[in-house]
Amino acid sequence: MSQTILTAVRTNQPIVLNVANSVTPQLVANAIAYIGASPIMLEDPLDAADLTKIANAVTLNLGSTSANSQKVMINSGQTANALGLPVVFDPVAVGATPLRSKRAKELLKTVKVSIVRGNLGEVATLAEVKWESHGIDAGRGTADPIEIALKAAQKLDAVVVATGVHDLVSDGQTVYQIDNSASQLATNVGMGDALDGLLGAFASQSMALDDLAYATAALPVAGELALAEGVAGPADFLNKMLDQLGNLTDEKLQGQIHLHQVQ
Repeated sequence: MSQTILTAVRTNQPIVLNVANSVTPQLVANAIAYIGASPIMLEDPLDAADLTKIANAVTLNLGSTSANSQKVMINSGQTANALGLPVVFDPVAVGATPLRSKRAKELLKTVKVSIVRGNLGEVATLAEVKWESHGIDAGRGTADPIEIALKAAQKLDAVVVATGVHDLVSDGQTVYQIDNSASQLATNVGMGDALDGLLGAFASQSMALDDLAYATAALPVAGELALAEGVAGPADFLNKMLDQLGNLTDEKLQGQIHLHQVQ
């Protein structure tokens, strides 16, 4: 583990191209910019190939699914594959409706994704493990989260980042667990989307599993640091968390991170 991935992002300022959820594009763009990368948002399928050619990573979000956004994601994802760029996929609420399941399967069949980032319910659905999802929320189930992460990574042939109270990062053989957490990350809509963008920036610098696990902790660590300041409520938390993200360094992350290998 290099423990210098934040420094690399801030030094190299990678371009992260996002097919974003319509609810969260500003939040995602800000998170990417605050960590030191450069965000671009993509909506037009005719622009997908050209914009992908100037990017260093691509993130694809199923949140605001439509025929147009599906075409944009596939066009951009396939161009990224041809260029050897990392592709992050967020299967928002997959399994909640037949359409979302169909579109997730289509995308995973036509685009080679590097990282799948979802809550435990979404990851369990992709791994075909029984789980009671609750809309965009993780829901609940009795399966072992570590086994879910392992099975999903094996099935998808991708790194899986399963987020929750404890975040899990797996390549199908090894699993890292991040114990940093801040309850108001779940209260604020779009924190997973923000992490998608951050993962795009990090993946552009390193796809090593331990580096991705280390970098995944950036968001919950920023949340913990915000709570340590004292917050008046969820909106105040969000602003302070984003400030902490903007000021985060590898040294701060190393001092706060709780990361260990569980498999």
